[in-house]
Amino acid sequence: MENKSNAFLAGVFTIGLAILVLFALFWFSSDHAVRVPYDLITRSTVNGLGPQADVKYRGLDVGKVLSIKFDPQVPGQIIVRISVNQDTPITRTTYATLGFQGVTGIAYVQLDDTAREEGAAQSSPRLPTTARTPARIVMRPGFFEELEKRGDSLLTQTETLMASLNEMFQTVNRDELMGAIRAVHKTAEDYSRLSASLQPAAARLPQAVENLNATLASTRRLTDEVANPNGTVMRTVDRVGENLQGAADSVQSTAGIVNQETLPQLNGLARDARQTARSIDRAAGQFNDRPSSVLFGGPSPAPGPGEPGFHAP
Repeated sequence: MENKSNAFLAGVFTIGLAILVLFALFWFSSDHAVRVPYDLITRSTVNGLGPQADVKYRGLDVGKVLSIKFDPQVPGQIIVRISVNQDTPITRTTYATLGFQGVTGIAYVQLDDTAREEGAAQSSPRLPTTARTPARIVMRPGFFEELEKRGDSLLTQTETLMASLNEMFQTVNRDELMGAIRAVHKTAEDYSRLSASLQPAAARLPQAVENLNATLASTRRLTDEVANPNGTVMRTVDRVGENLQGAADSVQSTAGIVNQETLPQLNGLARDARQTARSIDRAAGQFNDRPSSVLFGGPSPAPGPGEPGFHAP
């Protein structure tokens, strides 16, 4: 009887332990975050997206996809109901796109905010939602959907590009292209030779710069010397000025002596010369009138009053 009671207790303990382990696994594996529902509205395809798919806000896991169904009120419109954490900053400018995980093709919902892109996320109000009337968020086309839409134009542009390349690499154009390449190669060689010829001049350039610096230093010293009133240059200029002033004084003194002494003597000499010239003129006149006066002398002058032979007129 005692063995049966022990076996019963052991069985009850085992069953209780199993139930406790299952409850613990369920508790730790379940998500206890408080979440709120939102409806994503789109007319695009949702390939790869299914229930329990991840919902991310700027790369962070914030919830799961609950269901995907058609909108009964708008034909062709799809409603994707998601459940996100209550503290997720869903605003009126939040939008959703469809992302893909690597190359597996498994899709997830990516949430982002246009106000954040414009730098005004703090001024955008939160989007209220309830379990009975979930708020709606617009779902924009994803990258692959845009690529699919523009596939035809991309193919057309690719064909046009290939046709242009084929035309560009025709025989005539290819010869011109090779000629241009050869010209560029020749220009590079000429540049190399020019660089080699300029290398000696470049080697002498530091010495020329040093000489120029020395010249500038000398010029600066000369300028400082000229600007200095007590410098050698200014002293020399002062001495030259003093000598010129002395020479001017000497010239002025000489001019005074000439005016006071030499010019009166020259004037007297000029008067004597004029008198001598008049005497010579008179003698020449007498000689012309009476040439015999040279041999017999000139005529006696008429007697004056009181002299013998004077006759009153």
